[in-house]
Amino acid sequence: MARRLRLFKEQMTKAGVSPSMWSTRDDHFDLEHLEVKLEELEAELLEINANNEKLQHTYNELLEYKLVLEKVGELFSSAKNKAVAHQKELEFQTTVEGSIDSPLLLEQEETTTKQIKLGFIGGLVHREKSIPFERIIFRAARGNLFLKQGS
Repeated sequence: MARRLRLFKEQMTKAGVSPSMWSTRDDHFDLEHLEVKLEELEAELLEINANNEKLQHTYNELLEYKLVLEKVGELFSSAKNKAVAHQKELEFQTTVEGSIDSPLLLEQEETTTKQIKLGFIGGLVHREKSIPFERIIFRAARGNLFLKQGS
């Protein structure tokens, strides 16, 4: 019993309840004041836990956004590299003199100068919802889409 009382006194001291609240002779405590202090500490602890949960949720969202941006950056950089390589290949083919294909390539380049509007959407979808999402996007875009799912 004496050991429990000593541990209790140590905990109260850590919580900011001064030892002057109890008498050392009969170990009598001011229970009302102690109850109020414990309620304040409980409320503070609940608030800290709620704030921690909000912070963890916000951190996870920001981490997801970071990963989306990294994956999108990889997609665009690889597409840019492929486009540059394709452009160099076309330039090389058009500089070759006496080629039979040269007039055809010029006609093809003239017909592919149509303006095309491209849109881009990036985000996260849960794995179990990815198949229905893919179907919805395919129907909404009438099949005119490029969908890339990362790992």
